[in-house]
Amino acid sequence: MQGLENVTMRYAGNKTSGIIYLVSDYKDRGLILERISKYGGEITTLTDEQKAEIGEEIPDSMVVAKFDNSKNAYQYYNETDAKELHYNSDDYEIVELFSNQIGVYRYFREKNRSFVRPASIVLMIVSAFILAFTMAHLIASSTKTFVLYRSIGASKSQLLIIYFVYLMELCVRAAIFAICLGLVLAAIMTGVGWSYLLERLVEAYPNVPKFPPILLGINWQCFEVIVCMFLAAPVSFLLCLDQFSNKKIAQKLKGD
Repeated sequence: MQGLENVTMRYAGNKTSGIIYLVSDYKDRGLILERISKYGGEITTLTDEQKAEIGEEIPDSMVVAKFDNSKNAYQYYNETDAKELHYNSDDYEIVELFSNQIGVYRYFREKNRSFVRPASIVLMIVSAFILAFTMAHLIASSTKTFVLYRSIGASKSQLLIIYFVYLMELCVRAAIFAICLGLVLAAIMTGVGWSYLLERLVEAYPNVPKFPPILLGINWQCFEVIVCMFLAAPVSFLLCLDQFSNKKIAQKLKGD
């Protein structure tokens, strides 16, 4: 998804070299200037060429600002600080010039909120239970080894550390596998969707040079998922702590 967003944003922002131009209009000009400064924008004046491209005159009451950061521009455009700054968002007009980078950015934020994020949370919860079941099965299959360690003087806390380290090793392997799987899936999707994506992007942005639609991207959520994978280990370990009780061990030995 991040790779697809990167490619689409590159097409959307090609005409302006990634700069987002927003024209704003509100009865309080001072508020417009305050908000533009707050979100890292810069007041600018359009060139004659840019004015000709728009095809209409921009009134002097409107303020044109440029943003070099998509997130900041999106926050400014979204008007989420209406209550904080006490203004009526319905009367605050903002229009993007030359491109639709804000629309593209918003589309992917909505997809992230409605699909990617919920799916990630569900999978992380499932992974914690899978790790717990894996750990429980590991303990159940090595009961005699567990007893042997105890018989030669290993304390219960030492055994807990050994099994916890083993669980963390599983997480390391799972993280490496996840990264490799992500790269493979991105490569497959790039190959399968190459022609289709180029066709759709050229159709949407006919005057933009063709860029390769490589669906490989990294964002902070990638690192968040890796961190959560390791945080799932302690949760899983706590879920199967009862497997280390003397009563459970004795029951397993009787079953063997």
